[in-house]
Amino acid sequence: MEGVEIKNELGSNGNHDETDVKFKQPGSNPDFPSFAILPVDRDSEAYNMNHAKRGKAYIFNHENFNPNLDLKTRAGTSKDRDNLYMRLRELDFDVTYFNDLTFNELNTEIVKLANEDHSDHDCVLVALMSHGDDGILYAKDQQYKPEKLWSHFTSDQCPTLAGKPKLFFIQACQGDRLDAGTTMLPRVTETDSPSAVAYKIPTHADFLIAYSTVPGFYSWRNTTNGSWFVQALCYVLSERGRDDDLLSLMTTVSRIVSIGFESNTPQDSNMHQRKQIPCVTSLLTRKIYFKRKTTRRI
Repeated sequence: MEGVEIKNELGSNGNHDETDVKFKQPGSNPDFPSFAILPVDRDSEAYNMNHAKRGKAYIFNHENFNPNLDLKTRAGTSKDRDNLYMRLRELDFDVTYFNDLTFNELNTEIVKLANEDHSDHDCVLVALMSHGDDGILYAKDQQYKPEKLWSHFTSDQCPTLAGKPKLFFIQACQGDRLDAGTTMLPRVTETDSPSAVAYKIPTHADFLIAYSTVPGFYSWRNTTNGSWFVQALCYVLSERGRDDDLLSLMTTVSRIVSIGFESNTPQDSNMHQRKQIPCVTSLLTRKIYFKRKTTRRI
């Protein structure tokens, strides 16, 4: 699919560029830029999802935690795991799930996944369901920074995924604030092309990180049916996963979670009838479509 051509005059055009940061911090070494094979034409509007395989999907499911963490058992999370496992397989992913890993075990699996050869894969996907707080997630035995999940997949560290989607879905609280919601009242209505040349991309391009809730707030989970976010995500992937682009799908997920769910804890008035809205951060540069593979995965 061809998109809007990126005109040369939109760039620096020979003029000097500056950064707004006060102090330089170490990152990728600017003296040694990395190189990777182009997976798609520069001006393509959609990612190339026609590789031999869709790609790996890892689900990290946390239900039980070490007693010293003083965290409750996450009843209902196995429903999320099984539901998401089936939906991702339907979209041609090679899915593996892990239960109650320690941080070292989780980190080992993440590093192994990042170090694989993804040349024949469309993308990679990581989903995590656990307890969390503002800026932290929990493994079975300790807390860790969320960026530990995705920092190994930047294009300089994982060149076979450069220019390909790297998708992360996180079901966890991001704080302890409650969303009381706002009641909406009815309104009164009236009756060889330039795209073939080599190009450079930022090392953090092509990521999508979808949290079940916004920073600082609770994320809700039904002890029988699973979390609101994963329920909505799986429903939308099942109903529209092959038709709409991923960001459109995530907008629908946000609408379902925000309008279709409300906490049911009548025994605790402070927690009763509370709301939630997912938080999706997109560093994507193209649209993602999960069209059916012509050959079935093995």
